[in-house]
Amino acid sequence: MDKEVQNDYSFDIFYLIKLVLKWKWVIAGSSILVSLIVFIFTGPTFITPEYKASVIFYPTSNAKISTSLMTEPGMVRYNLLEFGTDEDGEQLLQILKSDEMKLAVIHQFNLAKHYKLDTTAGVSYYTLKNLLGKQVEVEQTEYKAIQITVFDTDPQIAADMANFIAYFAGYQKNEIQRSKAKEALAIITKEYQNELQVVDLMDKTLLKLREAGVYDYFEQSKQLNESYTLNKVRLDQETAILKVYENTKVNLPDTLIVKTRARVNGYQAAINAVKPQLDLLKKYGGIYLDNINSLDLERKKLSSLKSRFESTKLDYEQVLPMKFTINQATKPEIAARPRRGLTTGLVFLSTFLLSIITIVLIEAMPAISKKLS
Repeated sequence: MDKEVQNDYSFDIFYLIKLVLKWKWVIAGSSILVSLIVFIFTGPTFITPEYKASVIFYPTSNAKISTSLMTEPGMVRYNLLEFGTDEDGEQLLQILKSDEMKLAVIHQFNLAKHYKLDTTAGVSYYTLKNLLGKQVEVEQTEYKAIQITVFDTDPQIAADMANFIAYFAGYQKNEIQRSKAKEALAIITKEYQNELQVVDLMDKTLLKLREAGVYDYFEQSKQLNESYTLNKVRLDQETAILKVYENTKVNLPDTLIVKTRARVNGYQAAINAVKPQLDLLKKYGGIYLDNINSLDLERKKLSSLKSRFESTKLDYEQVLPMKFTINQATKPEIAARPRRGLTTGLVFLSTFLLSIITIVLIEAMPAISKKLS
């Protein structure tokens, strides 16, 4: 009994070939007919062909110009020629998928008009962003490069849009960093200007002291004190000698007393000349010392602020490319979708196999019905 059932439901390859040959016109006709219908309805009359344009680039590192080109020898510097890290790539991916990026593309290419939307009733950005999201693909390749693919009915717009998106990603990242650099520049500029005023005030104070006669406190103080001390000692000596001479002048010539008195007057005049200068140093010496000692520290601080100011200004005014472009998008020549040839071939093959399966079931139906009854 089991053997009979097995023989009833089994057939070999030769039986299948005979069956296909028996129904060949039906199989061929149905396959060709369905394929022809698919070929016609996937044509430009019914479906507008879309072209694909792609741009591929690697992100660069986030190194700043100041830390790459102006770093002192022996200090850590960054290589501007290095490819970016995974983190740099993820940052660019976030920018590429941002709403700001989509809005820039919408305005740049006037997508409401390009997609032939009814602008009289008003088109929401939500609708435009959704339509754009279906036409643009952003992904990271297995080699960590970023690929932007754009589909559009106009091949030139597809290429232009892909290149614009890649350009705007680098531009937007630069703008984000420049906005931060702008704030830093405002802060460092204010500090630098304040320090310039401090140093300038000290220089003006010292200039006034020099005009008053205080040039070098330590050197002047040394020389004036030596002069005052020397003249004071000699004055005391000559005064004592003069007193002795005056007490015994009967036995001394007048010229000796006159000369001694002249020396006393000379030493007294020298002391009188030095004393105002010493009083001047006493009056302004503290101010001079405060300014001259602080000036050295303030100038070092000013030099450091100037270096940071120039670095920050350089980072703000100069920008570096944020990507290494590997493949620039060009105008495609062949439509990417729908792929009429491939679709028609797959439909033909599917219809052919389905037709064979259907005929096999039809041929086997009488035997199955008989067996079941």
